[in-house]
Amino acid sequence: MSDGGRVQRKVLSNGLTVAVERLPHFPSVTAGVWVKRGSRQETAQLNGVSHFIEHLVFKGTPTRTYGEIYKTFDRMGGVLDAFTSREIMGFYFRVQKAHFPEAFEVLSDMLAHPTFPPEELERERGVILEEIRMVNDSPSDLMGDLFLARAFPKHPLGKPIQGTEESVSRVTREQVQRHYASMMRPENLVVTATGDTTMGEVLAQVEPTLGGLKPGKPAAERSPRFKPGVELFQKEHLEQAQIIVSFSAESAAGPHRYVLLVLANLLGGTMSSRLFTEIREKRGLVYSISAEHAGYKDAGIFGVQAAASHATAARTLKETLKVLADVAHQGVTAEEMEIAKDNLLGGVILSMESASSRMGRLARNELFFGEQRSVKESVDGIKKVTAKAMVAQARELFRSENALVTIMGRESALKNLDLTVLDGGV
Repeated sequence: MSDGGRVQRKVLSNGLTVAVERLPHFPSVTAGVWVKRGSRQETAQLNGVSHFIEHLVFKGTPTRTYGEIYKTFDRMGGVLDAFTSREIMGFYFRVQKAHFPEAFEVLSDMLAHPTFPPEELERERGVILEEIRMVNDSPSDLMGDLFLARAFPKHPLGKPIQGTEESVSRVTREQVQRHYASMMRPENLVVTATGDTTMGEVLAQVEPTLGGLKPGKPAAERSPRFKPGVELFQKEHLEQAQIIVSFSAESAAGPHRYVLLVLANLLGGTMSSRLFTEIREKRGLVYSISAEHAGYKDAGIFGVQAAASHATAARTLKETLKVLADVAHQGVTAEEMEIAKDNLLGGVILSMESASSRMGRLARNELFFGEQRSVKESVDGIKKVTAKAMVAQARELFRSENALVTIMGRESALKNLDLTVLDGGV
């Protein structure tokens, strides 16, 4: 199938990468600057500094206040936003074609010349501390952080993206500035744009600003090691137990990524998926249950997540393990395979209607593969997944010695837990 647009890619002399997909039938331009850095590159003492920086970049440059930045995009009727993950930071906007040059000039000014005003830094520190408290008050959000801390102990991937109250409270403006300088190297940056624009038009905005950044020396990184086992985070006051059953898996760009994608969808990606059917519809144990392959650049996790009342948590966990074992040792039906694959293919194709999705795809290609890959490759990759390959992958993953069961709630959730059910089927 055709992607519908033409992708051009260029690496500037300083190492910055630009990828542009021209879509002349779109009435807008969506563009972003992506940084191959996130909370993973932080020390324990500076945990949360990348997320802090993401907020502070919006607080002004030598020629613009934060109010002027916001008003500029408001007048354009555009959208400006950002995010921080464990391995990526992203800053992006969407505007009408006519406003693209001004919008990119503002964004590049923000990124190339942030002033980190001291008074704004202190004000934003308070905002982030409130965000951390909000996460800590949300069982599902907190569970995600606790789980990764247990899965990747003593590694930055296991630290919370937003940091802790202690780490954010003590970070200084000088530390923010030094960390930002280490991040904003051109070899760490990818600029992507989709919509009614061309590579020439994008380069005309990139080269005068970000094209002048000086490359630096890449910092050494160590790969994480997944630690299996059983962990209980005791929270007696919760109404529900938060449950994650996880397994060490391959990275985002691993050779079995499409198999893992189909497997996750078949198990917990739709309302007809195996886990949803068995755990919710047949037994009424949960409101929702999901499965996902979370890939990083040199590691991955295949996980199932659910929440259940304390009275039914142990049974929910037991039945979940049985479903995983059944898929690994008894196989799947042709209908299940067809639904899982067709659902994924529909999602891929429908995402092509969104300029933001297309721009994100360009960025992920660069960040995880170091090159542009076509939508056709994804479609073909999903179509080629066989039941035999998927069951073989499930059998490799779903083993007791490869499992990490994490519970946040009461100890009763672990009553009669038997991980060996994974090894022999049901």
